[in-house]
Amino acid sequence: FEFEHTKGPIIFCLWIFLSSVGRVVFHMLPGIRSVFPESCFLIILGILIGFIFFLTSEVTIPTFTPELFFLLLLPLIIFEAGYFMPNRMFFDHLGTVLLMAVIGTIWNAFAIGSGIYIVGLLGWLGTDPPDLLETLLFSSLISAVDPVAVLALFEEIKADEILYMIVFGESLLNDAVTVVLYEMFEAYTEIGMDNLTPPDIFKGLLEFLVVAIGGTVVGIIWGYVAGFVTRFTNRAPVIEPLMVFSMAFLSYYTAEMLQWSSILSITFCGITMKNYVERNISPISQATLKQLTKMLASTSETVIFIFLGITTIQANHDWNWAFVGFTILFATVFRAVGNIHI
Repeated sequence: FEFEHTKGPIIFCLWIFLSSVGRVVFHMLPGIRSVFPESCFLIILGILIGFIFFLTSEVTIPTFTPELFFLLLLPLIIFEAGYFMPNRMFFDHLGTVLLMAVIGTIWNAFAIGSGIYIVGLLGWLGTDPPDLLETLLFSSLISAVDPVAVLALFEEIKADEILYMIVFGESLLNDAVTVVLYEMFEAYTEIGMDNLTPPDIFKGLLEFLVVAIGGTVVGIIWGYVAGFVTRFTNRAPVIEPLMVFSMAFLSYYTAEMLQWSSILSITFCGITMKNYVERNISPISQATLKQLTKMLASTSETVIFIFLGITTIQANHDWNWAFVGFTILFATVFRAVGNIHI
């Protein structure tokens, strides 16, 4: 057996197969959707798989790397969301979406981080509490709201389309905001609290604007390029979906290369594309692009949730009940306060 020769592709295909089986089982179980959403089911399934490997095998489970997540899986999900977003309704309520995605996320990050820092000063997190920059770095990771369960409930009860669009748009853009916040606080943490100067803070705030605006502009430019190029692909319609995918990924990688917001780039690339590309490509290519995009995005989400559960089971956890408890408390309270005032 030449297993080493085919080890990587076999493991990759097995993970895809097991993840797909998990989703099939979820939809076959009656009444389970009323208990928890599909994402939670996949995470629990990943935890069970990881627990089995942890008890029965000493071999490290191959999981995805940050490069695989950020450079392949994530852009597929974001492009699908941006391309198939109802553009008119999105831009009609863009002010509300930006208010919740930008101001709301920034409020969550600073409020949660400051709360954890104060609790640490009171001595409730142990003898070595994190400093302010470390708590802000952590809070930037959890400040974005993932509305998977909320949107699933909205679809089930046929919620108002405007409410659905606001929550959907906010969930799409707040991920980009948290990435920018995380990179900013990571740079501050490397500089150190004692060495941080007002010019450094000003540069961080300026970088926040440049990263967000730059990524958006890159995405719009590539969206226009895609609209122009697809005007001439009618003689070879079989490659039209490939052209659309390639230019969407080029927008993501261009922004990533420039260290701008790649999430905003591919989001607005998809939004811009939809206005022009659909009119240029053939109906068959439109159907192919729709099904292929949704399939790849759904597969990426499934793999991510499965691996999230698997990587939870490991032997090197450093558990702190107070830290976990206060984090959940502050996230719940400050998010509620922010939503009420916004």
